[in-house]
Amino acid sequence: MTKKFVVLFIMLLLPVMIWAQNSVTFDFSESSKKDSVPAVMEKDGITLKLSAKPGKDSSPKYTELNKLHFLKLDSDGILTLEGEATITSIVIIISDERRRLKVYNDNSKVSCVKASNRSSFYKQEWTGEADRVSFEALGSQGVYINSIKVTFNKDVSLAVSSAERATLYYSDRSFIIPEGVVARTYKIEGNVLSRSREYKKGDVLPKGTAVVLEAKEGKYIFEETSKAGETDPNNALRGSDTKTTTSGGEVYYVFGKGSNGVGFYWKEANGKAFTTEAHKAYLVYTPSKTTNAKSFLGFDVALEIQGPMVREKTTFDGPIYNLAGQRVDKDYKGIIIVNGKKYLNR
Repeated sequence: MTKKFVVLFIMLLLPVMIWAQNSVTFDFSESSKKDSVPAVMEKDGITLKLSAKPGKDSSPKYTELNKLHFLKLDSDGILTLEGEATITSIVIIISDERRRLKVYNDNSKVSCVKASNRSSFYKQEWTGEADRVSFEALGSQGVYINSIKVTFNKDVSLAVSSAERATLYYSDRSFIIPEGVVARTYKIEGNVLSRSREYKKGDVLPKGTAVVLEAKEGKYIFEETSKAGETDPNNALRGSDTKTTTSGGEVYYVFGKGSNGVGFYWKEANGKAFTTEAHKAYLVYTPSKTTNAKSFLGFDVALEIQGPMVREKTTFDGPIYNLAGQRVDKDYKGIIIVNGKKYLNR
């Protein structure tokens, strides 16, 4: 069994996302009592899940009431709506105001009013901003649900931690870089990892482009765009729209913050493939010898320690880093890296 490297990462949060200010409706008005209820239903990126409270056994079913069709959620049942989206509104049409829903595991009350255009029904509406909302039935009789309408936001909302860096990847969506954010790709030329392309405020981040984001701690909104943008064919960063195993090289790095600061770390021993989260970037590298690869990569640094050191007295033009990838000043003594080259600074 592969031993994992233990690195204290600051989790750089996933985007909370999906298609435009849009809506989708789960309609149970045409359901049949003979049909079985799937535990998971999906429409346009929004997923409805039906489960039971811990330790309970609840099986939702389709039913009829006064010749009308409903999804019946028992009192021990949980109804969850989630997706790669910022959910902003949920409107649930029910049969009876005495049999209502409330937010699960919360005291939040969901308002209940007469449905204006459907006098036989009542409407419960939740509003807010969340990527996951769960409900349970009030009382012991359960609740009869006619339909559920979910409104969600198109743009991607991404939270940057105190590490002031995060990663982002979408295979099929382009975005406008918001104010306060710089997105960078990284390339590997020879033996050196260095910055490749930079996208700043107002630039288009092309679909299929994995990037490292630099920004102050906070929440940023990435607006989707139909513009194509300019891709970077030299980009060594990769990503996936789903949780999957990394591929495409011999050594793999996850982005995070650990003992050496912010950068790319092995997640598995010897840089073996690991499971990456959806919409996050990872680094793919094929070294000359796998045993030469470093377990941590900073930025603009050599990937392997090999070859003679260059001894020079010079005025360095560009940022200066030590072998750990940490930025240092010109008075730092020892081996330094400037513009991808190693120097011995005395």
